[in-house]
Amino acid sequence: MKTKLLTISLLLVISLCANCQSQFKLCKEFYSALPDSLTNKIINSLDKLLISIDNSQLDTTLVDTKDKELNRNFFSHLKGVDEKDTIPHYFQAQLINLYPVEDNQYLLTMSYQKEEEIGRIFTFLVNNQKTNITFANPLKYNTKFWKTTTIGTATYYYPDTIDTKRAELFNQKNISMARNLNLPVRNWDIYMCRNFQEALQLQGCMYDFSRIGVYNSGYIMDPKTLFTCMNDEDFSHDVLHIYASQIRERPQRNANGECGLAYYWGNAYHAGTVGKSPELDELVTALQYYLKSHEEVSLLELFEKSPNILAEYGYPWPIHINRIISGIICREVEKQKGTEGINELLKCGRGNDNLFKTTEKLIGINRDNFNEEVYKLIFIQ
Repeated sequence: MKTKLLTISLLLVISLCANCQSQFKLCKEFYSALPDSLTNKIINSLDKLLISIDNSQLDTTLVDTKDKELNRNFFSHLKGVDEKDTIPHYFQAQLINLYPVEDNQYLLTMSYQKEEEIGRIFTFLVNNQKTNITFANPLKYNTKFWKTTTIGTATYYYPDTIDTKRAELFNQKNISMARNLNLPVRNWDIYMCRNFQEALQLQGCMYDFSRIGVYNSGYIMDPKTLFTCMNDEDFSHDVLHIYASQIRERPQRNANGECGLAYYWGNAYHAGTVGKSPELDELVTALQYYLKSHEEVSLLELFEKSPNILAEYGYPWPIHINRIISGIICREVEKQKGTEGINELLKCGRGNDNLFKTTEKLIGINRDNFNEEVYKLIFIQ
């Protein structure tokens, strides 16, 4: 084994020294049971791939063509993976593992760290195509033995079972949202994940310092791959954001306005205490209970500060009170102005000032009359 390790180390030094832009080094304990020539071929190809990512010019000849767009998006999003607090190349990449899993397929693991500080750990799938080496997101390998079910516009991937009624609800919302916005209905691949960390791990991200402790969330990998939030089949909240991005200019999203529409047409995204994401009507009922016992509260202050006030009713943060109120406003915009009004709201631009200008124009609600008018909407559904 020591001879093998020495040979591999020498091969790496020779091959990577030939390229002054080398993106990683070999960890001291690195060992490969693969033939030296194949190990060296993988190492050289990996270095070229990482250089192309760092230069924002992904070398697509090194990316597996099965699930082409998924893999290209996955590797393109790895630019800056060695950063911390916008400091480029803060973490040093190391190849720490490489081993065979199936015929001509291998898994390799990269660690990004600075001394004892670990930034990220990624695992890639490697395919030996005889003529060249290609790399892939390990998602399909990690879910090879999962079940699949297609319900309308969504294909679900899951290890045990799914709630088909909940999946049918998502399908209905997906079709309805697209048609409401006069957009083509899109199809989705949805992976059932119990938490956010599992969504990352399925894609080979075993650790990310910037996402420590995050669990109540989902994940999107363009163009059509979704990872559920807390095992909820209804991913309609974020699908609304995807559709809405085709209506408004991408950098100019009004967070409260658009999320309010996602609460209204979709759901609150994050799971409540019952384990599934609540819909707007359910949340409005909780808000009514709160307001009846806190008559002195300012709705405008709740909207602008969004305190965590519904936890006692089973809807803790990150379910946001301001998005619930915005959802109620979106419902009134749709009632009075239809889809045209919704489109105008989506295009209003960033910040509450732009939102209030638009709501005043569409339905007469502004900062001055907010408490009175929104209170009416909350209790007159």
